[in-house]
Amino acid sequence: MTKALPFAAGTFVVASAASMGLPGFSGFVAELQVLIGAWRSFPTMTVCAGIGILIGVAYTLRVLQKAFFGEVAAEVNPRQTESAALSRAQPHGLEPISGPERIGAVILMAATLVIGLYPRLLLDLIAPSLNSPLFEGLRRAGAL
Repeated sequence: MTKALPFAAGTFVVASAASMGLPGFSGFVAELQVLIGAWRSFPTMTVCAGIGILIGVAYTLRVLQKAFFGEVAAEVNPRQTESAALSRAQPHGLEPISGPERIGAVILMAATLVIGLYPRLLLDLIAPSLNSPLFEGLRRAGAL
């Protein structure tokens, strides 16, 4: 399927890496912050969360392999597609990725990479809100 839709396959690979929380993507920063915070209070639950992350990685890799790198199960019946002309033009029966769809995917991939490589862009915006009176009350309540 990677030959039929190379841009979609590449986008899915990048999105899968971000979803798995690999370093360099925004998902890594989020998972790391949560795990560090949880470790201090609930180490056993943090280990369970880590195991859950590993299970999620396994499922994501399996979906990636089956969707884009596995064998084609069966040919698409031209009568099942929306238009016979499309199926003649595209033997796999799938429409090509349009320009606006490509632009949107590239913007999302760039955003997840920028935040993953330089998380301070968002962390500097989030940190001041943690010093609000609401969180101060929660800190005092947790310390009792």
